[in-house]
Amino acid sequence: MMSIDHETGGASLAGRRMLFVAPDDYPAFRVDLTELFSRHLVGRGLSIDWSLYRADQGEAGVEVRGRERFLLPAKLPGGRLRKLRNRLSTGAVRWGLVWRTLRGDYDLVQVRDYTFWGIPFLIAARLAGKPFVYWMSYPVLDARWLLATKPFRPVSTLGRIARLLHAGTGKLVFYRFLRRADHVVVQSKRMRERLEEHGVPRALMTPVEMGVTTERFNPDNVERARDPRLEGRKVIGYICAEFFGEPFDVALAALAHARADGHDAVMVAVGTLADHEREVIAGKLAALGIPEHALVCTGRLPLPQALSYIKAADVCISPFLLNKEQEVATPTKLVEYLAMGRPVVASVHYDQSEVLSSSGAGLVTAFSGRGMGEGISRILADPQWGEEMGAKGPAWVKANRDYVRLAERVERLFSSLLRPRRPEAAERTIDAAMSHPAE
Repeated sequence: MMSIDHETGGASLAGRRMLFVAPDDYPAFRVDLTELFSRHLVGRGLSIDWSLYRADQGEAGVEVRGRERFLLPAKLPGGRLRKLRNRLSTGAVRWGLVWRTLRGDYDLVQVRDYTFWGIPFLIAARLAGKPFVYWMSYPVLDARWLLATKPFRPVSTLGRIARLLHAGTGKLVFYRFLRRADHVVVQSKRMRERLEEHGVPRALMTPVEMGVTTERFNPDNVERARDPRLEGRKVIGYICAEFFGEPFDVALAALAHARADGHDAVMVAVGTLADHEREVIAGKLAALGIPEHALVCTGRLPLPQALSYIKAADVCISPFLLNKEQEVATPTKLVEYLAMGRPVVASVHYDQSEVLSSSGAGLVTAFSGRGMGEGISRILADPQWGEEMGAKGPAWVKANRDYVRLAERVERLFSSLLRPRRPEAAERTIDAAMSHPAE
């Protein structure tokens, strides 16, 4: 275990090779993987071996893209026997990488969002004398528990039991394991506070929030959407990967409230409407008094087209749950709106409240249709004020949440971990970690 001095510079990452094990699909689509790592850190000279799952079907193999190698397990169609073989292929790839870690093939080993896979990689890295980093992008155990007790979609009894066992067993070992990492990257300050409550030392953790690449989210380079459904109406923009549950219900209620206030508003939902919502959406709109033309669901769009709808918005919204599982997040949609220069109405949430308070680019309201609807109405009633707020967003994002800035933070962290340590100092830090009192 070691604390990191983030004010000191580090050696270049050029010539260093990292192993990154994550429960993501290949090709990766999450921006913290594609932008932060594949674009910015690889661009700074870091080589990465990725252990991911296949999104498509194929045999086990290695895909090479410049300084990145993707070590993929088999994913072939078939019945239960084939699914078992696919799982065994994943295990074979992973245990092979544990062996390569043990023999010192990697300068740095990082595992993301796994409850148990981090343990063999940490042990192998420790024995090889290499730094081990755990990257926690969401509260793994809390999310697993929520999926078992309050699933978003129907789940079998066996599935619930499996998730409960995973979460329950994980609580016995997970936080003890985190204390023994050389460093833990968390998504937010609130996540760091939560892990402190479980005995993970504050000095062991660095927040790296979700961000954007501002050259891509540049309103000067985006044309406003020319959609006849929006012409002559006030436009409320809402980005989400998939629309369902309480946040979507709050968004609809906020739209109803704004329309009741006299605004001829239409909400553009950029993302996929969940199948179970699609079946009942007409009834929900009717119950709220919202005409069907006032909700435009675009489906998933290419980024330029999605941003064209955001540029057309008079105000954008970010309803976000403030529960145990979501309070530690740093909602990406919020900084995307700000980067595009749009005023925002966001619900009370640790990161959202801090971002809007710091930037001055929007309003924070209660997580309710009435609260968010009133915020929307205030901005729609005074467009000039709204534009003045929105204009503050791009500079704030560029200074605080651009992936260029976040990559600098991660590069300093990795360089600090990669600096040679005196053997006796390393022994003291390992002994301190292993003797940390149990939870």
